[in-house]
Amino acid sequence: MGLKVFISADIEGVAGVVSNLQTVPGAGEYEMGRRLMTLEVNAAIEGALEAGATEVVVTDGHMNRQNLLPELLHEGARLIRGVRSGLQQMEGLDETFDAVFVTGQHAAAGTRDAVLDHTWVGASVLNLRIDGVRMNETCLNSVIADSHGVPTVLVTGDAATIAQTREVLPAIEGVVVKRSVSRYRAESVHPRVAARLIREGARRALGRLGEIEPGPRLDELTMEIDFLRTDMADAAGLVPGVERVGPRTVSYRAAPKAVFAMQELLLVRLKYEAD
Repeated sequence: MGLKVFISADIEGVAGVVSNLQTVPGAGEYEMGRRLMTLEVNAAIEGALEAGATEVVVTDGHMNRQNLLPELLHEGARLIRGVRSGLQQMEGLDETFDAVFVTGQHAAAGTRDAVLDHTWVGASVLNLRIDGVRMNETCLNSVIADSHGVPTVLVTGDAATIAQTREVLPAIEGVVVKRSVSRYRAESVHPRVAARLIREGARRALGRLGEIEPGPRLDELTMEIDFLRTDMADAAGLVPGVERVGPRTVSYRAAPKAVFAMQELLLVRLKYEAD
């Protein structure tokens, strides 16, 4: 029986993407950015299929979750797009999958030498920790995957993102497609080279399935969010079950699915109050 692969796709870690011009709908180079994003996802799909996958599901994980171009996406995959889910970039994942890929990813907020570093909502979040461990979005996605017993085996993005992810997931297959010069400047490989590297990385990742295990399934997790401003923590602390533990910090403990639903509730709400 063939492998079933889940791909969570973001855009900031894509080769050639360096600013909001490529990541924000309506911005001057957004159409280029979403096309490059789609091509990198296609490379991951191709690598998965070449390695024995018979089913691939892709979820669009950036901003409004409507960035990948459906007509350009590889026909060997199904696409989940649109809001609102409660599982952030992992909508559609369940226990039937064999592996998770995370493409086009970026480093956590406050990471040096990283392109477009942020954690979920750049205008409000400074740090997000699960059980005391600071996590970028790839690692947060892996926590959801772990709760389903599925290993996260591949991440693609800039060099800082790959190095940071390996601090939490040391066995993960990482593909570097660009290196930061500053937060808004990078040296990227050509998109065709990026596609080749990602396709090869996807094949390697599935070839290593036996040595990349999911993390433990935990009944409960503790999430801590450090906000940029105290008024943001004021607002988050009004939600039942959320505990104010510092001037800018809140904490919430629950089952994994509830923790990630609370993330979305708090961060999407604050997204509209950040200004």
